[in-house]
Amino acid sequence: MSVDTTRSDETVHDDFYAELADNHYSPLWQLMGNLGPEAKTTLVPHIWRYEQARRLMVEAGEIVPLEDALRRVLGFRNPGCLPHQRTGATDTLWSALQLVLPGEVAPAHRHTPSALRFIVEGDGAYTVVNGQRVPMDEGDFLLTPNGHWHEHGHTGEGPMIWLDGLDSPLMSRLNQYIIEEDPECQEVDAPLPAAYGNGLFAKPWGEPEKVEQPLVYKLADALETIEYLRTREGDPFDDIIVEYRNPITGGPVMTTIGAYLQLIRPGVDTRAHRHTHSTVYHVVRGSGYSIVDGRRIDWTKGDTIAIPLWYEHSHHNPTGEDAILFSYTDKPAIDALGIGRIRPSE
Repeated sequence: MSVDTTRSDETVHDDFYAELADNHYSPLWQLMGNLGPEAKTTLVPHIWRYEQARRLMVEAGEIVPLEDALRRVLGFRNPGCLPHQRTGATDTLWSALQLVLPGEVAPAHRHTPSALRFIVEGDGAYTVVNGQRVPMDEGDFLLTPNGHWHEHGHTGEGPMIWLDGLDSPLMSRLNQYIIEEDPECQEVDAPLPAAYGNGLFAKPWGEPEKVEQPLVYKLADALETIEYLRTREGDPFDDIIVEYRNPITGGPVMTTIGAYLQLIRPGVDTRAHRHTHSTVYHVVRGSGYSIVDGRRIDWTKGDTIAIPLWYEHSHHNPTGEDAILFSYTDKPAIDALGIGRIRPSE
């Protein structure tokens, strides 16, 4: 057997890898270099200041007619996003402000991403979800489950601004982002009885109702619960915190998104930890700061903070007033995949 001595080792090497590439093979040994024992992301902790975001949102209302935009939304794009990435505040969570002006109606559409709204300011607006019309008041937390038709309107005065939260980056990564538009307004059904919507009663026969879970959680109810817990022992990482729940299932409000309201009491410094789910925080009341990856981020009412996965973080309230934070997270999706991890700092 003769040996081809005319080809150098370098040529053999290059030809081998060229043949692999030409025939659509991926050598695993070349793909392992960026992997390791810890979860990581290119995205970074970031804060969007409400003072600036509101100014730009109001300016958008003067420049961009709603009929041109369909949804007048300013997304919070994480500065760690790569140029080609279609993502949001974290790898899996979209965050944005949406504006509807008096007399406007954002037409109906539906999509595969699940959506939530936390009302930042204004009154007199409403949303219609699968035929159920729900008023939107400051501090309310509203849901638009995936696949539900929804539209927004404003019959009051002044701007109506809310925080949007969706799992659209996750849907995009799964190639499952689907959207349908409908220029017609939905026919509004009779109001859903609260006891039915809150899971105290259920329909055991026939076709399911178009809405099968609560669509709105009132801020006053969440604050009443927090006030009841104020003197109890706080969570070491989040102080006094309550989770919004779906009373039909007993689980999180949506299959991919969990939502919370928490009180950081005056003078409290929470313990630092990290986890494999990412979180978006919105400051409802008060002020304070968080230490994220060793960096101090001061926050006040209206600000929105993104903490991507596996960044160490803690919260602090050095003031004499309460600090109230709303947050949403991809924890339900991460836990369902069996990859949820939490690590307290030493």
